[in-house]
Amino acid sequence: MCNKENNECCCALTIIGSLLLAAGVAAVFYTGIVTSILTLIIITLIFGILSLLTLIFLLYCNREEACFCINKTCLVTTLIGSIISSSFALAITSLSAFSIPVAILIGVVTFFLITNLVNLAKAIICIICIKRCR
Repeated sequence: MCNKENNECCCALTIIGSLLLAAGVAAVFYTGIVTSILTLIIITLIFGILSLLTLIFLLYCNREEACFCINKTCLVTTLIGSIISSSFALAITSLSAFSIPVAILIGVVTFFLITNLVNLAKAIICIICIKRCR
């Protein structure tokens, strides 16, 4: 996971997997199978804030190792995207099913949630790998 050579391929696989899952969640919401998606939005906001706190903690405690691991992941962009998209989705009070723009917004929120979780896990694993290999 901490190889420099496979970073682009791993990022591409993360993006493709997140897009597929986001499209699936958006389609399920659009068809009306799931009527309330508020829990997903709140979880995305919580993980975005948790990633921000983790990022600040990592940069404050061990700067050199954290900078190396954070540069290898897309953690900064995904945490910003998840906080902004989930805040925007929370601002819309009536998230009604059978609406294409709302389904697209739910897909964007799901995309940022999945990429944020994957990149947060990659950053934590990278920090553990560096600490272990000293």
